[in-house]
Amino acid sequence: RALFEAVFDCQLDRLPGLIADDFEFLHDKGGKTAGSGKEFLDAIAGMCARRAAGTDFKARRELVEGSMKVFVLNGYGAMQMGTHRFYALRDGKQDQLTESGQFIDVWREIDGTWKLARVISYDHQLADSPK
Repeated sequence: RALFEAVFDCQLDRLPGLIADDFEFLHDKGGKTAGSGKEFLDAIAGMCARRAAGTDFKARRELVEGSMKVFVLNGYGAMQMGTHRFYALRDGKQDQLTESGQFIDVWREIDGTWKLARVISYDHQLADSPK
């Protein structure tokens, strides 16, 4: 939750402590969208700048209740997977569901701190598409 709150609320100061230097992000729509922690952090900073300028809409992510599964990766960390939904937020309007998708997040424990190392985001379905 801390990761998605930091991303979607543009709390950029919180993100470096959550992301591994060798972070990779794979997305079914965009392919490999980040190949390092710095590249991911720069992309989020850009998204936040576009939101502030009114170019992009503000969004929120919602975990589908009961969908989260977590598995230990012995000697490395843990993998979490589940289903989430994304909503567009616009002033004076009800939150609008835009899409849903699946995710696999691999977290690594580095010197006692959990950092996100890999993300696979897939099976995105537009809100008006058949599920």
